[in-house]
Parts: sequence; C-alpha cells; structure tokens
Amino acid sequence: MTQINKKLKNIETSCKALGAAMFMFTVCLYMAIGALFALVSDEAFYYHIAFAFIIQGIIVSLVASTVWMLCFLVTKSWGFITRYLLALGIWAVLFVISMLVPIISVIEGHLIWVICSAVSTLIFGTAVAVASNMHFRKTGTRSVLLWEIN
Repeated sequence: MTQINKKLKNIETSCKALGAAMFMFTVCLYMAIGALFALVSDEAFYYHIAFAFIIQGIIVSLVASTVWMLCFLVTKSWGFITRYLLALGIWAVLFVISMLVPIISVIEGHLIWVICSAVSTLIFGTAVAVASNMHFRKTGTRSVLLWEIN
C-alpha cells in the first residue's frame, strides 16, 4: 500500500511542478506580448495581472497538467497519437470553458491572457508527451514523472 501512495505522491508532485511551470510561462508570455503591443500601438500597457486572471491561470494550469499527465500515464494501451489527440481534445474543451467564464471575459486583455495560457499549456504538455514517449522507447516503461523523463 505504501508503494502505491508513494507513486501517487510522486505523480501529484510532478503535476504541481508542471502546472507551476505552465502558469509562470503564461505570466511571462502575457507580459511580453502586452509590452510588445504597447510598443507597436503606442498605447499604455499596465504591467499588472488581474486577480481573476491569476485564479483562472492557476486553475487552468493545474487542470491542464493533470490532463496531460493522466492521458500519458493511464491510457497505456493506446498509441502515442491517440493519447495526444485525447489530451488535445480535453485541452480544447478546457479553454473553451475558460473563455466563457463571465468574470474573465469582461476584463480588458482577456483574449491575450487566454491565448497565452493556451499556448503555454500546449507547449509544456506537448513537451511532456514527447519526453514521456521517448522515455518509453528508451526504457520500455511508461512514466510522466518529470525527473525520470529527462
């Protein structure tokens, strides 16, 4: 029983680490794109992030990291492309729902935030998927633990 608990704890830690990386990349990308738009359009860009964006970003990043991890851990009998398409489908639904949340959609810059969030979760999720598949080809074991699939 302790071996299962240890494995679940490791997966949880890996999901949280991936979610944190996704969220921080979202913040950095949002600030960079906002600064670029301010330079190009001569409009003022306020270097702050609305509280609703932060909450949405944290939730979406953690859910997206969990989706990517579970799609590449639980569905072991499926091929890489099938698991990747499943993860992409769930990812797309997550972002459609995210765009429909009223408190997010009324804040200025919400579209840039949602696009940055979608791009960051897609980049990191794809990286984990590819690294997990390469790890499987090398060792013959499936893993989504970030410290094992380097």
